[in-house]
Amino acid sequence: MTNFMKKFYTVLIFVFLPHFICGQDLTKFTLSGYVDTYYAWDDDKSGNPIRQFSSTVPYREEFRLNIAQVSIKYNDTKVHGVLTLHYGDIPSVNWPASQQFVQEAYAGFSPAKNLWVDAGYFLTHIGAEGLLPKGNFFNTLALATYYEPFYQSGVKVSYEFSPKVYGSLHLLNGYNVFADNNKNKSFGLTLGVKPAKNLEIIYNNLVGNEISSGSEGKTRMYNNLVFKFSPSSKLDFLLGADLAFQERSSLTDSNASATMLSGLAGIKYKLSKKISASIRGEIFNDKYGFLSGTFTDAAGNQSGLKAFGVTLGIEVRPVDNAYFRIESRYLSADKDQKIFNEEKNSRIEANTSIGIEF
Repeated sequence: MTNFMKKFYTVLIFVFLPHFICGQDLTKFTLSGYVDTYYAWDDDKSGNPIRQFSSTVPYREEFRLNIAQVSIKYNDTKVHGVLTLHYGDIPSVNWPASQQFVQEAYAGFSPAKNLWVDAGYFLTHIGAEGLLPKGNFFNTLALATYYEPFYQSGVKVSYEFSPKVYGSLHLLNGYNVFADNNKNKSFGLTLGVKPAKNLEIIYNNLVGNEISSGSEGKTRMYNNLVFKFSPSSKLDFLLGADLAFQERSSLTDSNASATMLSGLAGIKYKLSKKISASIRGEIFNDKYGFLSGTFTDAAGNQSGLKAFGVTLGIEVRPVDNAYFRIESRYLSADKDQKIFNEEKNSRIEANTSIGIEF
């Protein structure tokens, strides 16, 4: 998209959208915003200012804007829609340039009770953690989340079977893409159950050929399982596990399938009404590198990323819609994978942030 077209669409939004809204029932509209700023540090003093494996708080030793976004939602009994525009380091690092300012944009209708059909741009349906820090225990994302898709485009059909069971089907352009990269569609599923008011179990998947046009197609199946448990008002548990397969992607046998396994476990404890402490453990094993890419190890062999990490953090909420966080993370790759600066296989990092929703 050219700079002229970006400016043209921006003018259309800000000139015509207020006129459209004024002609509607304003009680059906919701306007919201979110801003998060940060400072990050780590001991991996490479020449790249963007820290490796960092899709949030990505720049080291600078005061930066993580994200600033505004969202408008329209809700009626039969139709609804969402438009979210964003700016900052999260979209600049993770979004394609042609869609960099649009986080979500979709519209939907309800053909029957509890049934919705939506089409457009969405945040991903996969993952225990979300992309935005405001919804997570930490500012940083676990490696499992880092390699999951962040966004998707297509059609979603969702249905609430009961207050305790819900599900959705997804027909998408592909894995973490807006524009189709190979003219093959991917299919996704979400199935969630709430067996108790303090427990939620969610299964997500995505199946399709994710290889760009010009290369031989390979089917990938990505599975994601999430557990959310709050045994008391002070304690929250989060568990996530991913298991992925991709055909003909083994590094040792070109006809064999490759497997990736990753997971995270987080605990958040409220020390008081305004202060909470969190801890997260994570593992990631993509030994064939079909998601992480390959690295040359100490023996000169090619292998995908194998790593684990531990994160500790403190969050202070002076008011319900704002937070101050400080956290530290230890990230270690396999002992033979010297992937950080000065041929180290580990990294220590820290960051602090201030965020507000309105």
